[in-house]
Amino acid sequence: MTRKIWFLSVLLLFAILAGTFLWRSRQNTPVAGAQHVLVIGDQRGGAQALLKAAGELDHVPYQIRWALFPAASPLLEALDAQAVDVGGIGAAPFAFAYAGGAKIKAIAAYRPPQAQAGRASAIVVPQGSPIRRVADLKGKRLATIRGSAGQDLALKLLAKAGLQPTDVQWVYLANGEAKAALASGSIDAWSTWGSYVGIAVLEDGDRILADGSAVSTGVVFFAASDAAIADKAALLADFTARLTRARAWGQSHPDDYARVLAAETGIPFKVARFSAASALGSAVPIDAQLIREQRAIFERYRAVGIIPALPDIEGGYLSSFNP
Repeated sequence: MTRKIWFLSVLLLFAILAGTFLWRSRQNTPVAGAQHVLVIGDQRGGAQALLKAAGELDHVPYQIRWALFPAASPLLEALDAQAVDVGGIGAAPFAFAYAGGAKIKAIAAYRPPQAQAGRASAIVVPQGSPIRRVADLKGKRLATIRGSAGQDLALKLLAKAGLQPTDVQWVYLANGEAKAALASGSIDAWSTWGSYVGIAVLEDGDRILADGSAVSTGVVFFAASDAAIADKAALLADFTARLTRARAWGQSHPDDYARVLAAETGIPFKVARFSAASALGSAVPIDAQLIREQRAIFERYRAVGIIPALPDIEGGYLSSFNP
């Protein structure tokens, strides 16, 4: 698959995922009482599509309500506010929210395939920019969202190039604002992900300076609110077990999963097939080694000053829900 086709595929998928915050519910076995209802934060084509394809939404002994979000930030806010019980979150935004005092904990983790996930995040510059290497960013204006996966990627790429976080001028902008700022020349580079990379390269003619292929992309978590962990531990344990089984099923039935993903999102089957391969990943246990890996994110964030101090890192990750 050529780079252009790959970006078109990613662009199509993330265009479907974008949208307004939407609530909807799916009832399984109806049981009265809030203790028997699990509210799951998701994005269209995410956990719900996978569980449905694997048959893991059949015969659930409690009620599931799905809350659809366009991005990680509002989902994290909903988790902290106890508006949802559990949801899928990238490691970097989880760390930022947890360090900011959000009452949440990571209860399950999976690791996406490095090659596909790495290409989905990048630092982009204008086509005619004199910046040719990451090291050339020294003293330049680099835009991203504060505490996002884009900032964590930039921090890792800067370190790999021998630069300190203070060697660049950080400009915190939403993705839409950063896109306009790059076009106007008010910033020099932009660290982003997903459809924004595709738009920058295919529509705006920008150039990828570096992507995440050469650095570890880390894991993705399912995080739960402290209240849900206290009151709905049995439901969360059942849900995470279903997710683990569904991921194992998806790896051995990629076409079946892709057909459901295409139907749920409206994207072409071949795009869904490619997206399924890049999104499934493998379940990994939350253990001391994984927590040490997450500590590096907190330390990168403290170094750049986006969190004032390290929190109780171990307290943010639970192993009791491991498969």
